[in-house]
Amino acid sequence: MTTISDQNQNDYLARIDQAIAGSQGLQDWLLWRSSQDSKQPAGQIKLLIESLKGGVPSKEWISNPKLAPLLPLVLRSVSKPDDLSNLEPWYQLLQERPLGVWDILRRYYYPITIAIAAMVVVYYFSWAIIPAFRSMFEDYELRLPDATKLVFGIANFVVNFTVLAIGQILLGIAGMIGLIKLMGYLLDRFEKWSLVRFLRRGTKKSLGSMARWSGTLSELLHIGMPADQAIATAGLASRRPWLKEQSLQLASASKLDPRRLWSSYPQARQFSASSIAALDLHQQGEPGASVLREIANSYALRWVSRESVSYNWLGPIVMLFVAKMVLFLILALFLPLISLITSLSG
Repeated sequence: MTTISDQNQNDYLARIDQAIAGSQGLQDWLLWRSSQDSKQPAGQIKLLIESLKGGVPSKEWISNPKLAPLLPLVLRSVSKPDDLSNLEPWYQLLQERPLGVWDILRRYYYPITIAIAAMVVVYYFSWAIIPAFRSMFEDYELRLPDATKLVFGIANFVVNFTVLAIGQILLGIAGMIGLIKLMGYLLDRFEKWSLVRFLRRGTKKSLGSMARWSGTLSELLHIGMPADQAIATAGLASRRPWLKEQSLQLASASKLDPRRLWSSYPQARQFSASSIAALDLHQQGEPGASVLREIANSYALRWVSRESVSYNWLGPIVMLFVAKMVLFLILALFLPLISLITSLSG
């Protein structure tokens, strides 16, 4: 005997299957959009096209963490199949992926290039300029300050152990890449701390995860999935461990008393007030799913226009470090010159 719950499940799963079966227009648009970027489909876009062509069953889409974030594009393409330009922010969002070593080098090529250029200048100074200063200071038997001795020691090391110095530079770049990846992991791991959530608020990563969460939630509510299941699936689609955990807790709490408004659950405080208010509207029979769709659009558009905080700040930090290094080098070399001029003039 088929229960009402089973019938509801069959209904929304059937609508996902229908969207997949009628996705040829979406596949063509994705191929065309990729061609505008002068590249072949890759990453999430390639996965989406292959999954649509392969007819992956609907249950897999709502349970697989790699496929769940792609549901907003699939389901939104059904509403306006003749004009898919409204999917542009979501196409851009598909470009987001975990940073590999090559991705980090490509994204941070500007500060890395500055750092390498600075190292080349240091090597040139160590080989051509600093020995002349050292010879002059030795001829006049000047008493060298500690800063000058440090510069001479570094210059000797760079000239006599060039390969080792280059190895240390490469090790430093590798350490920076490892630090970037470690920081991302630690922020994900300790996001339950309010300070970490405060630091992440409004960042590009936070906007992307909220766009996926609210976008997946709105589309699943549109096709009739029960709200608690839709919230749990949206948490899976967010690609953010903390948001996934909070979504599961909120979905579990609602099963204890399904008649309560979503805003009355303590777990709802971890989400944006506008999203929870939209869930309340949906529970009351109002078009809350449409409100969530607009909220998701807002997050996606802000994600597209928001620059990475680390990318914006790393370049100036490296420039500041190089400037301080040059200033230290100048002071270390010219302080003995000042004492020499003073002694000669006396």
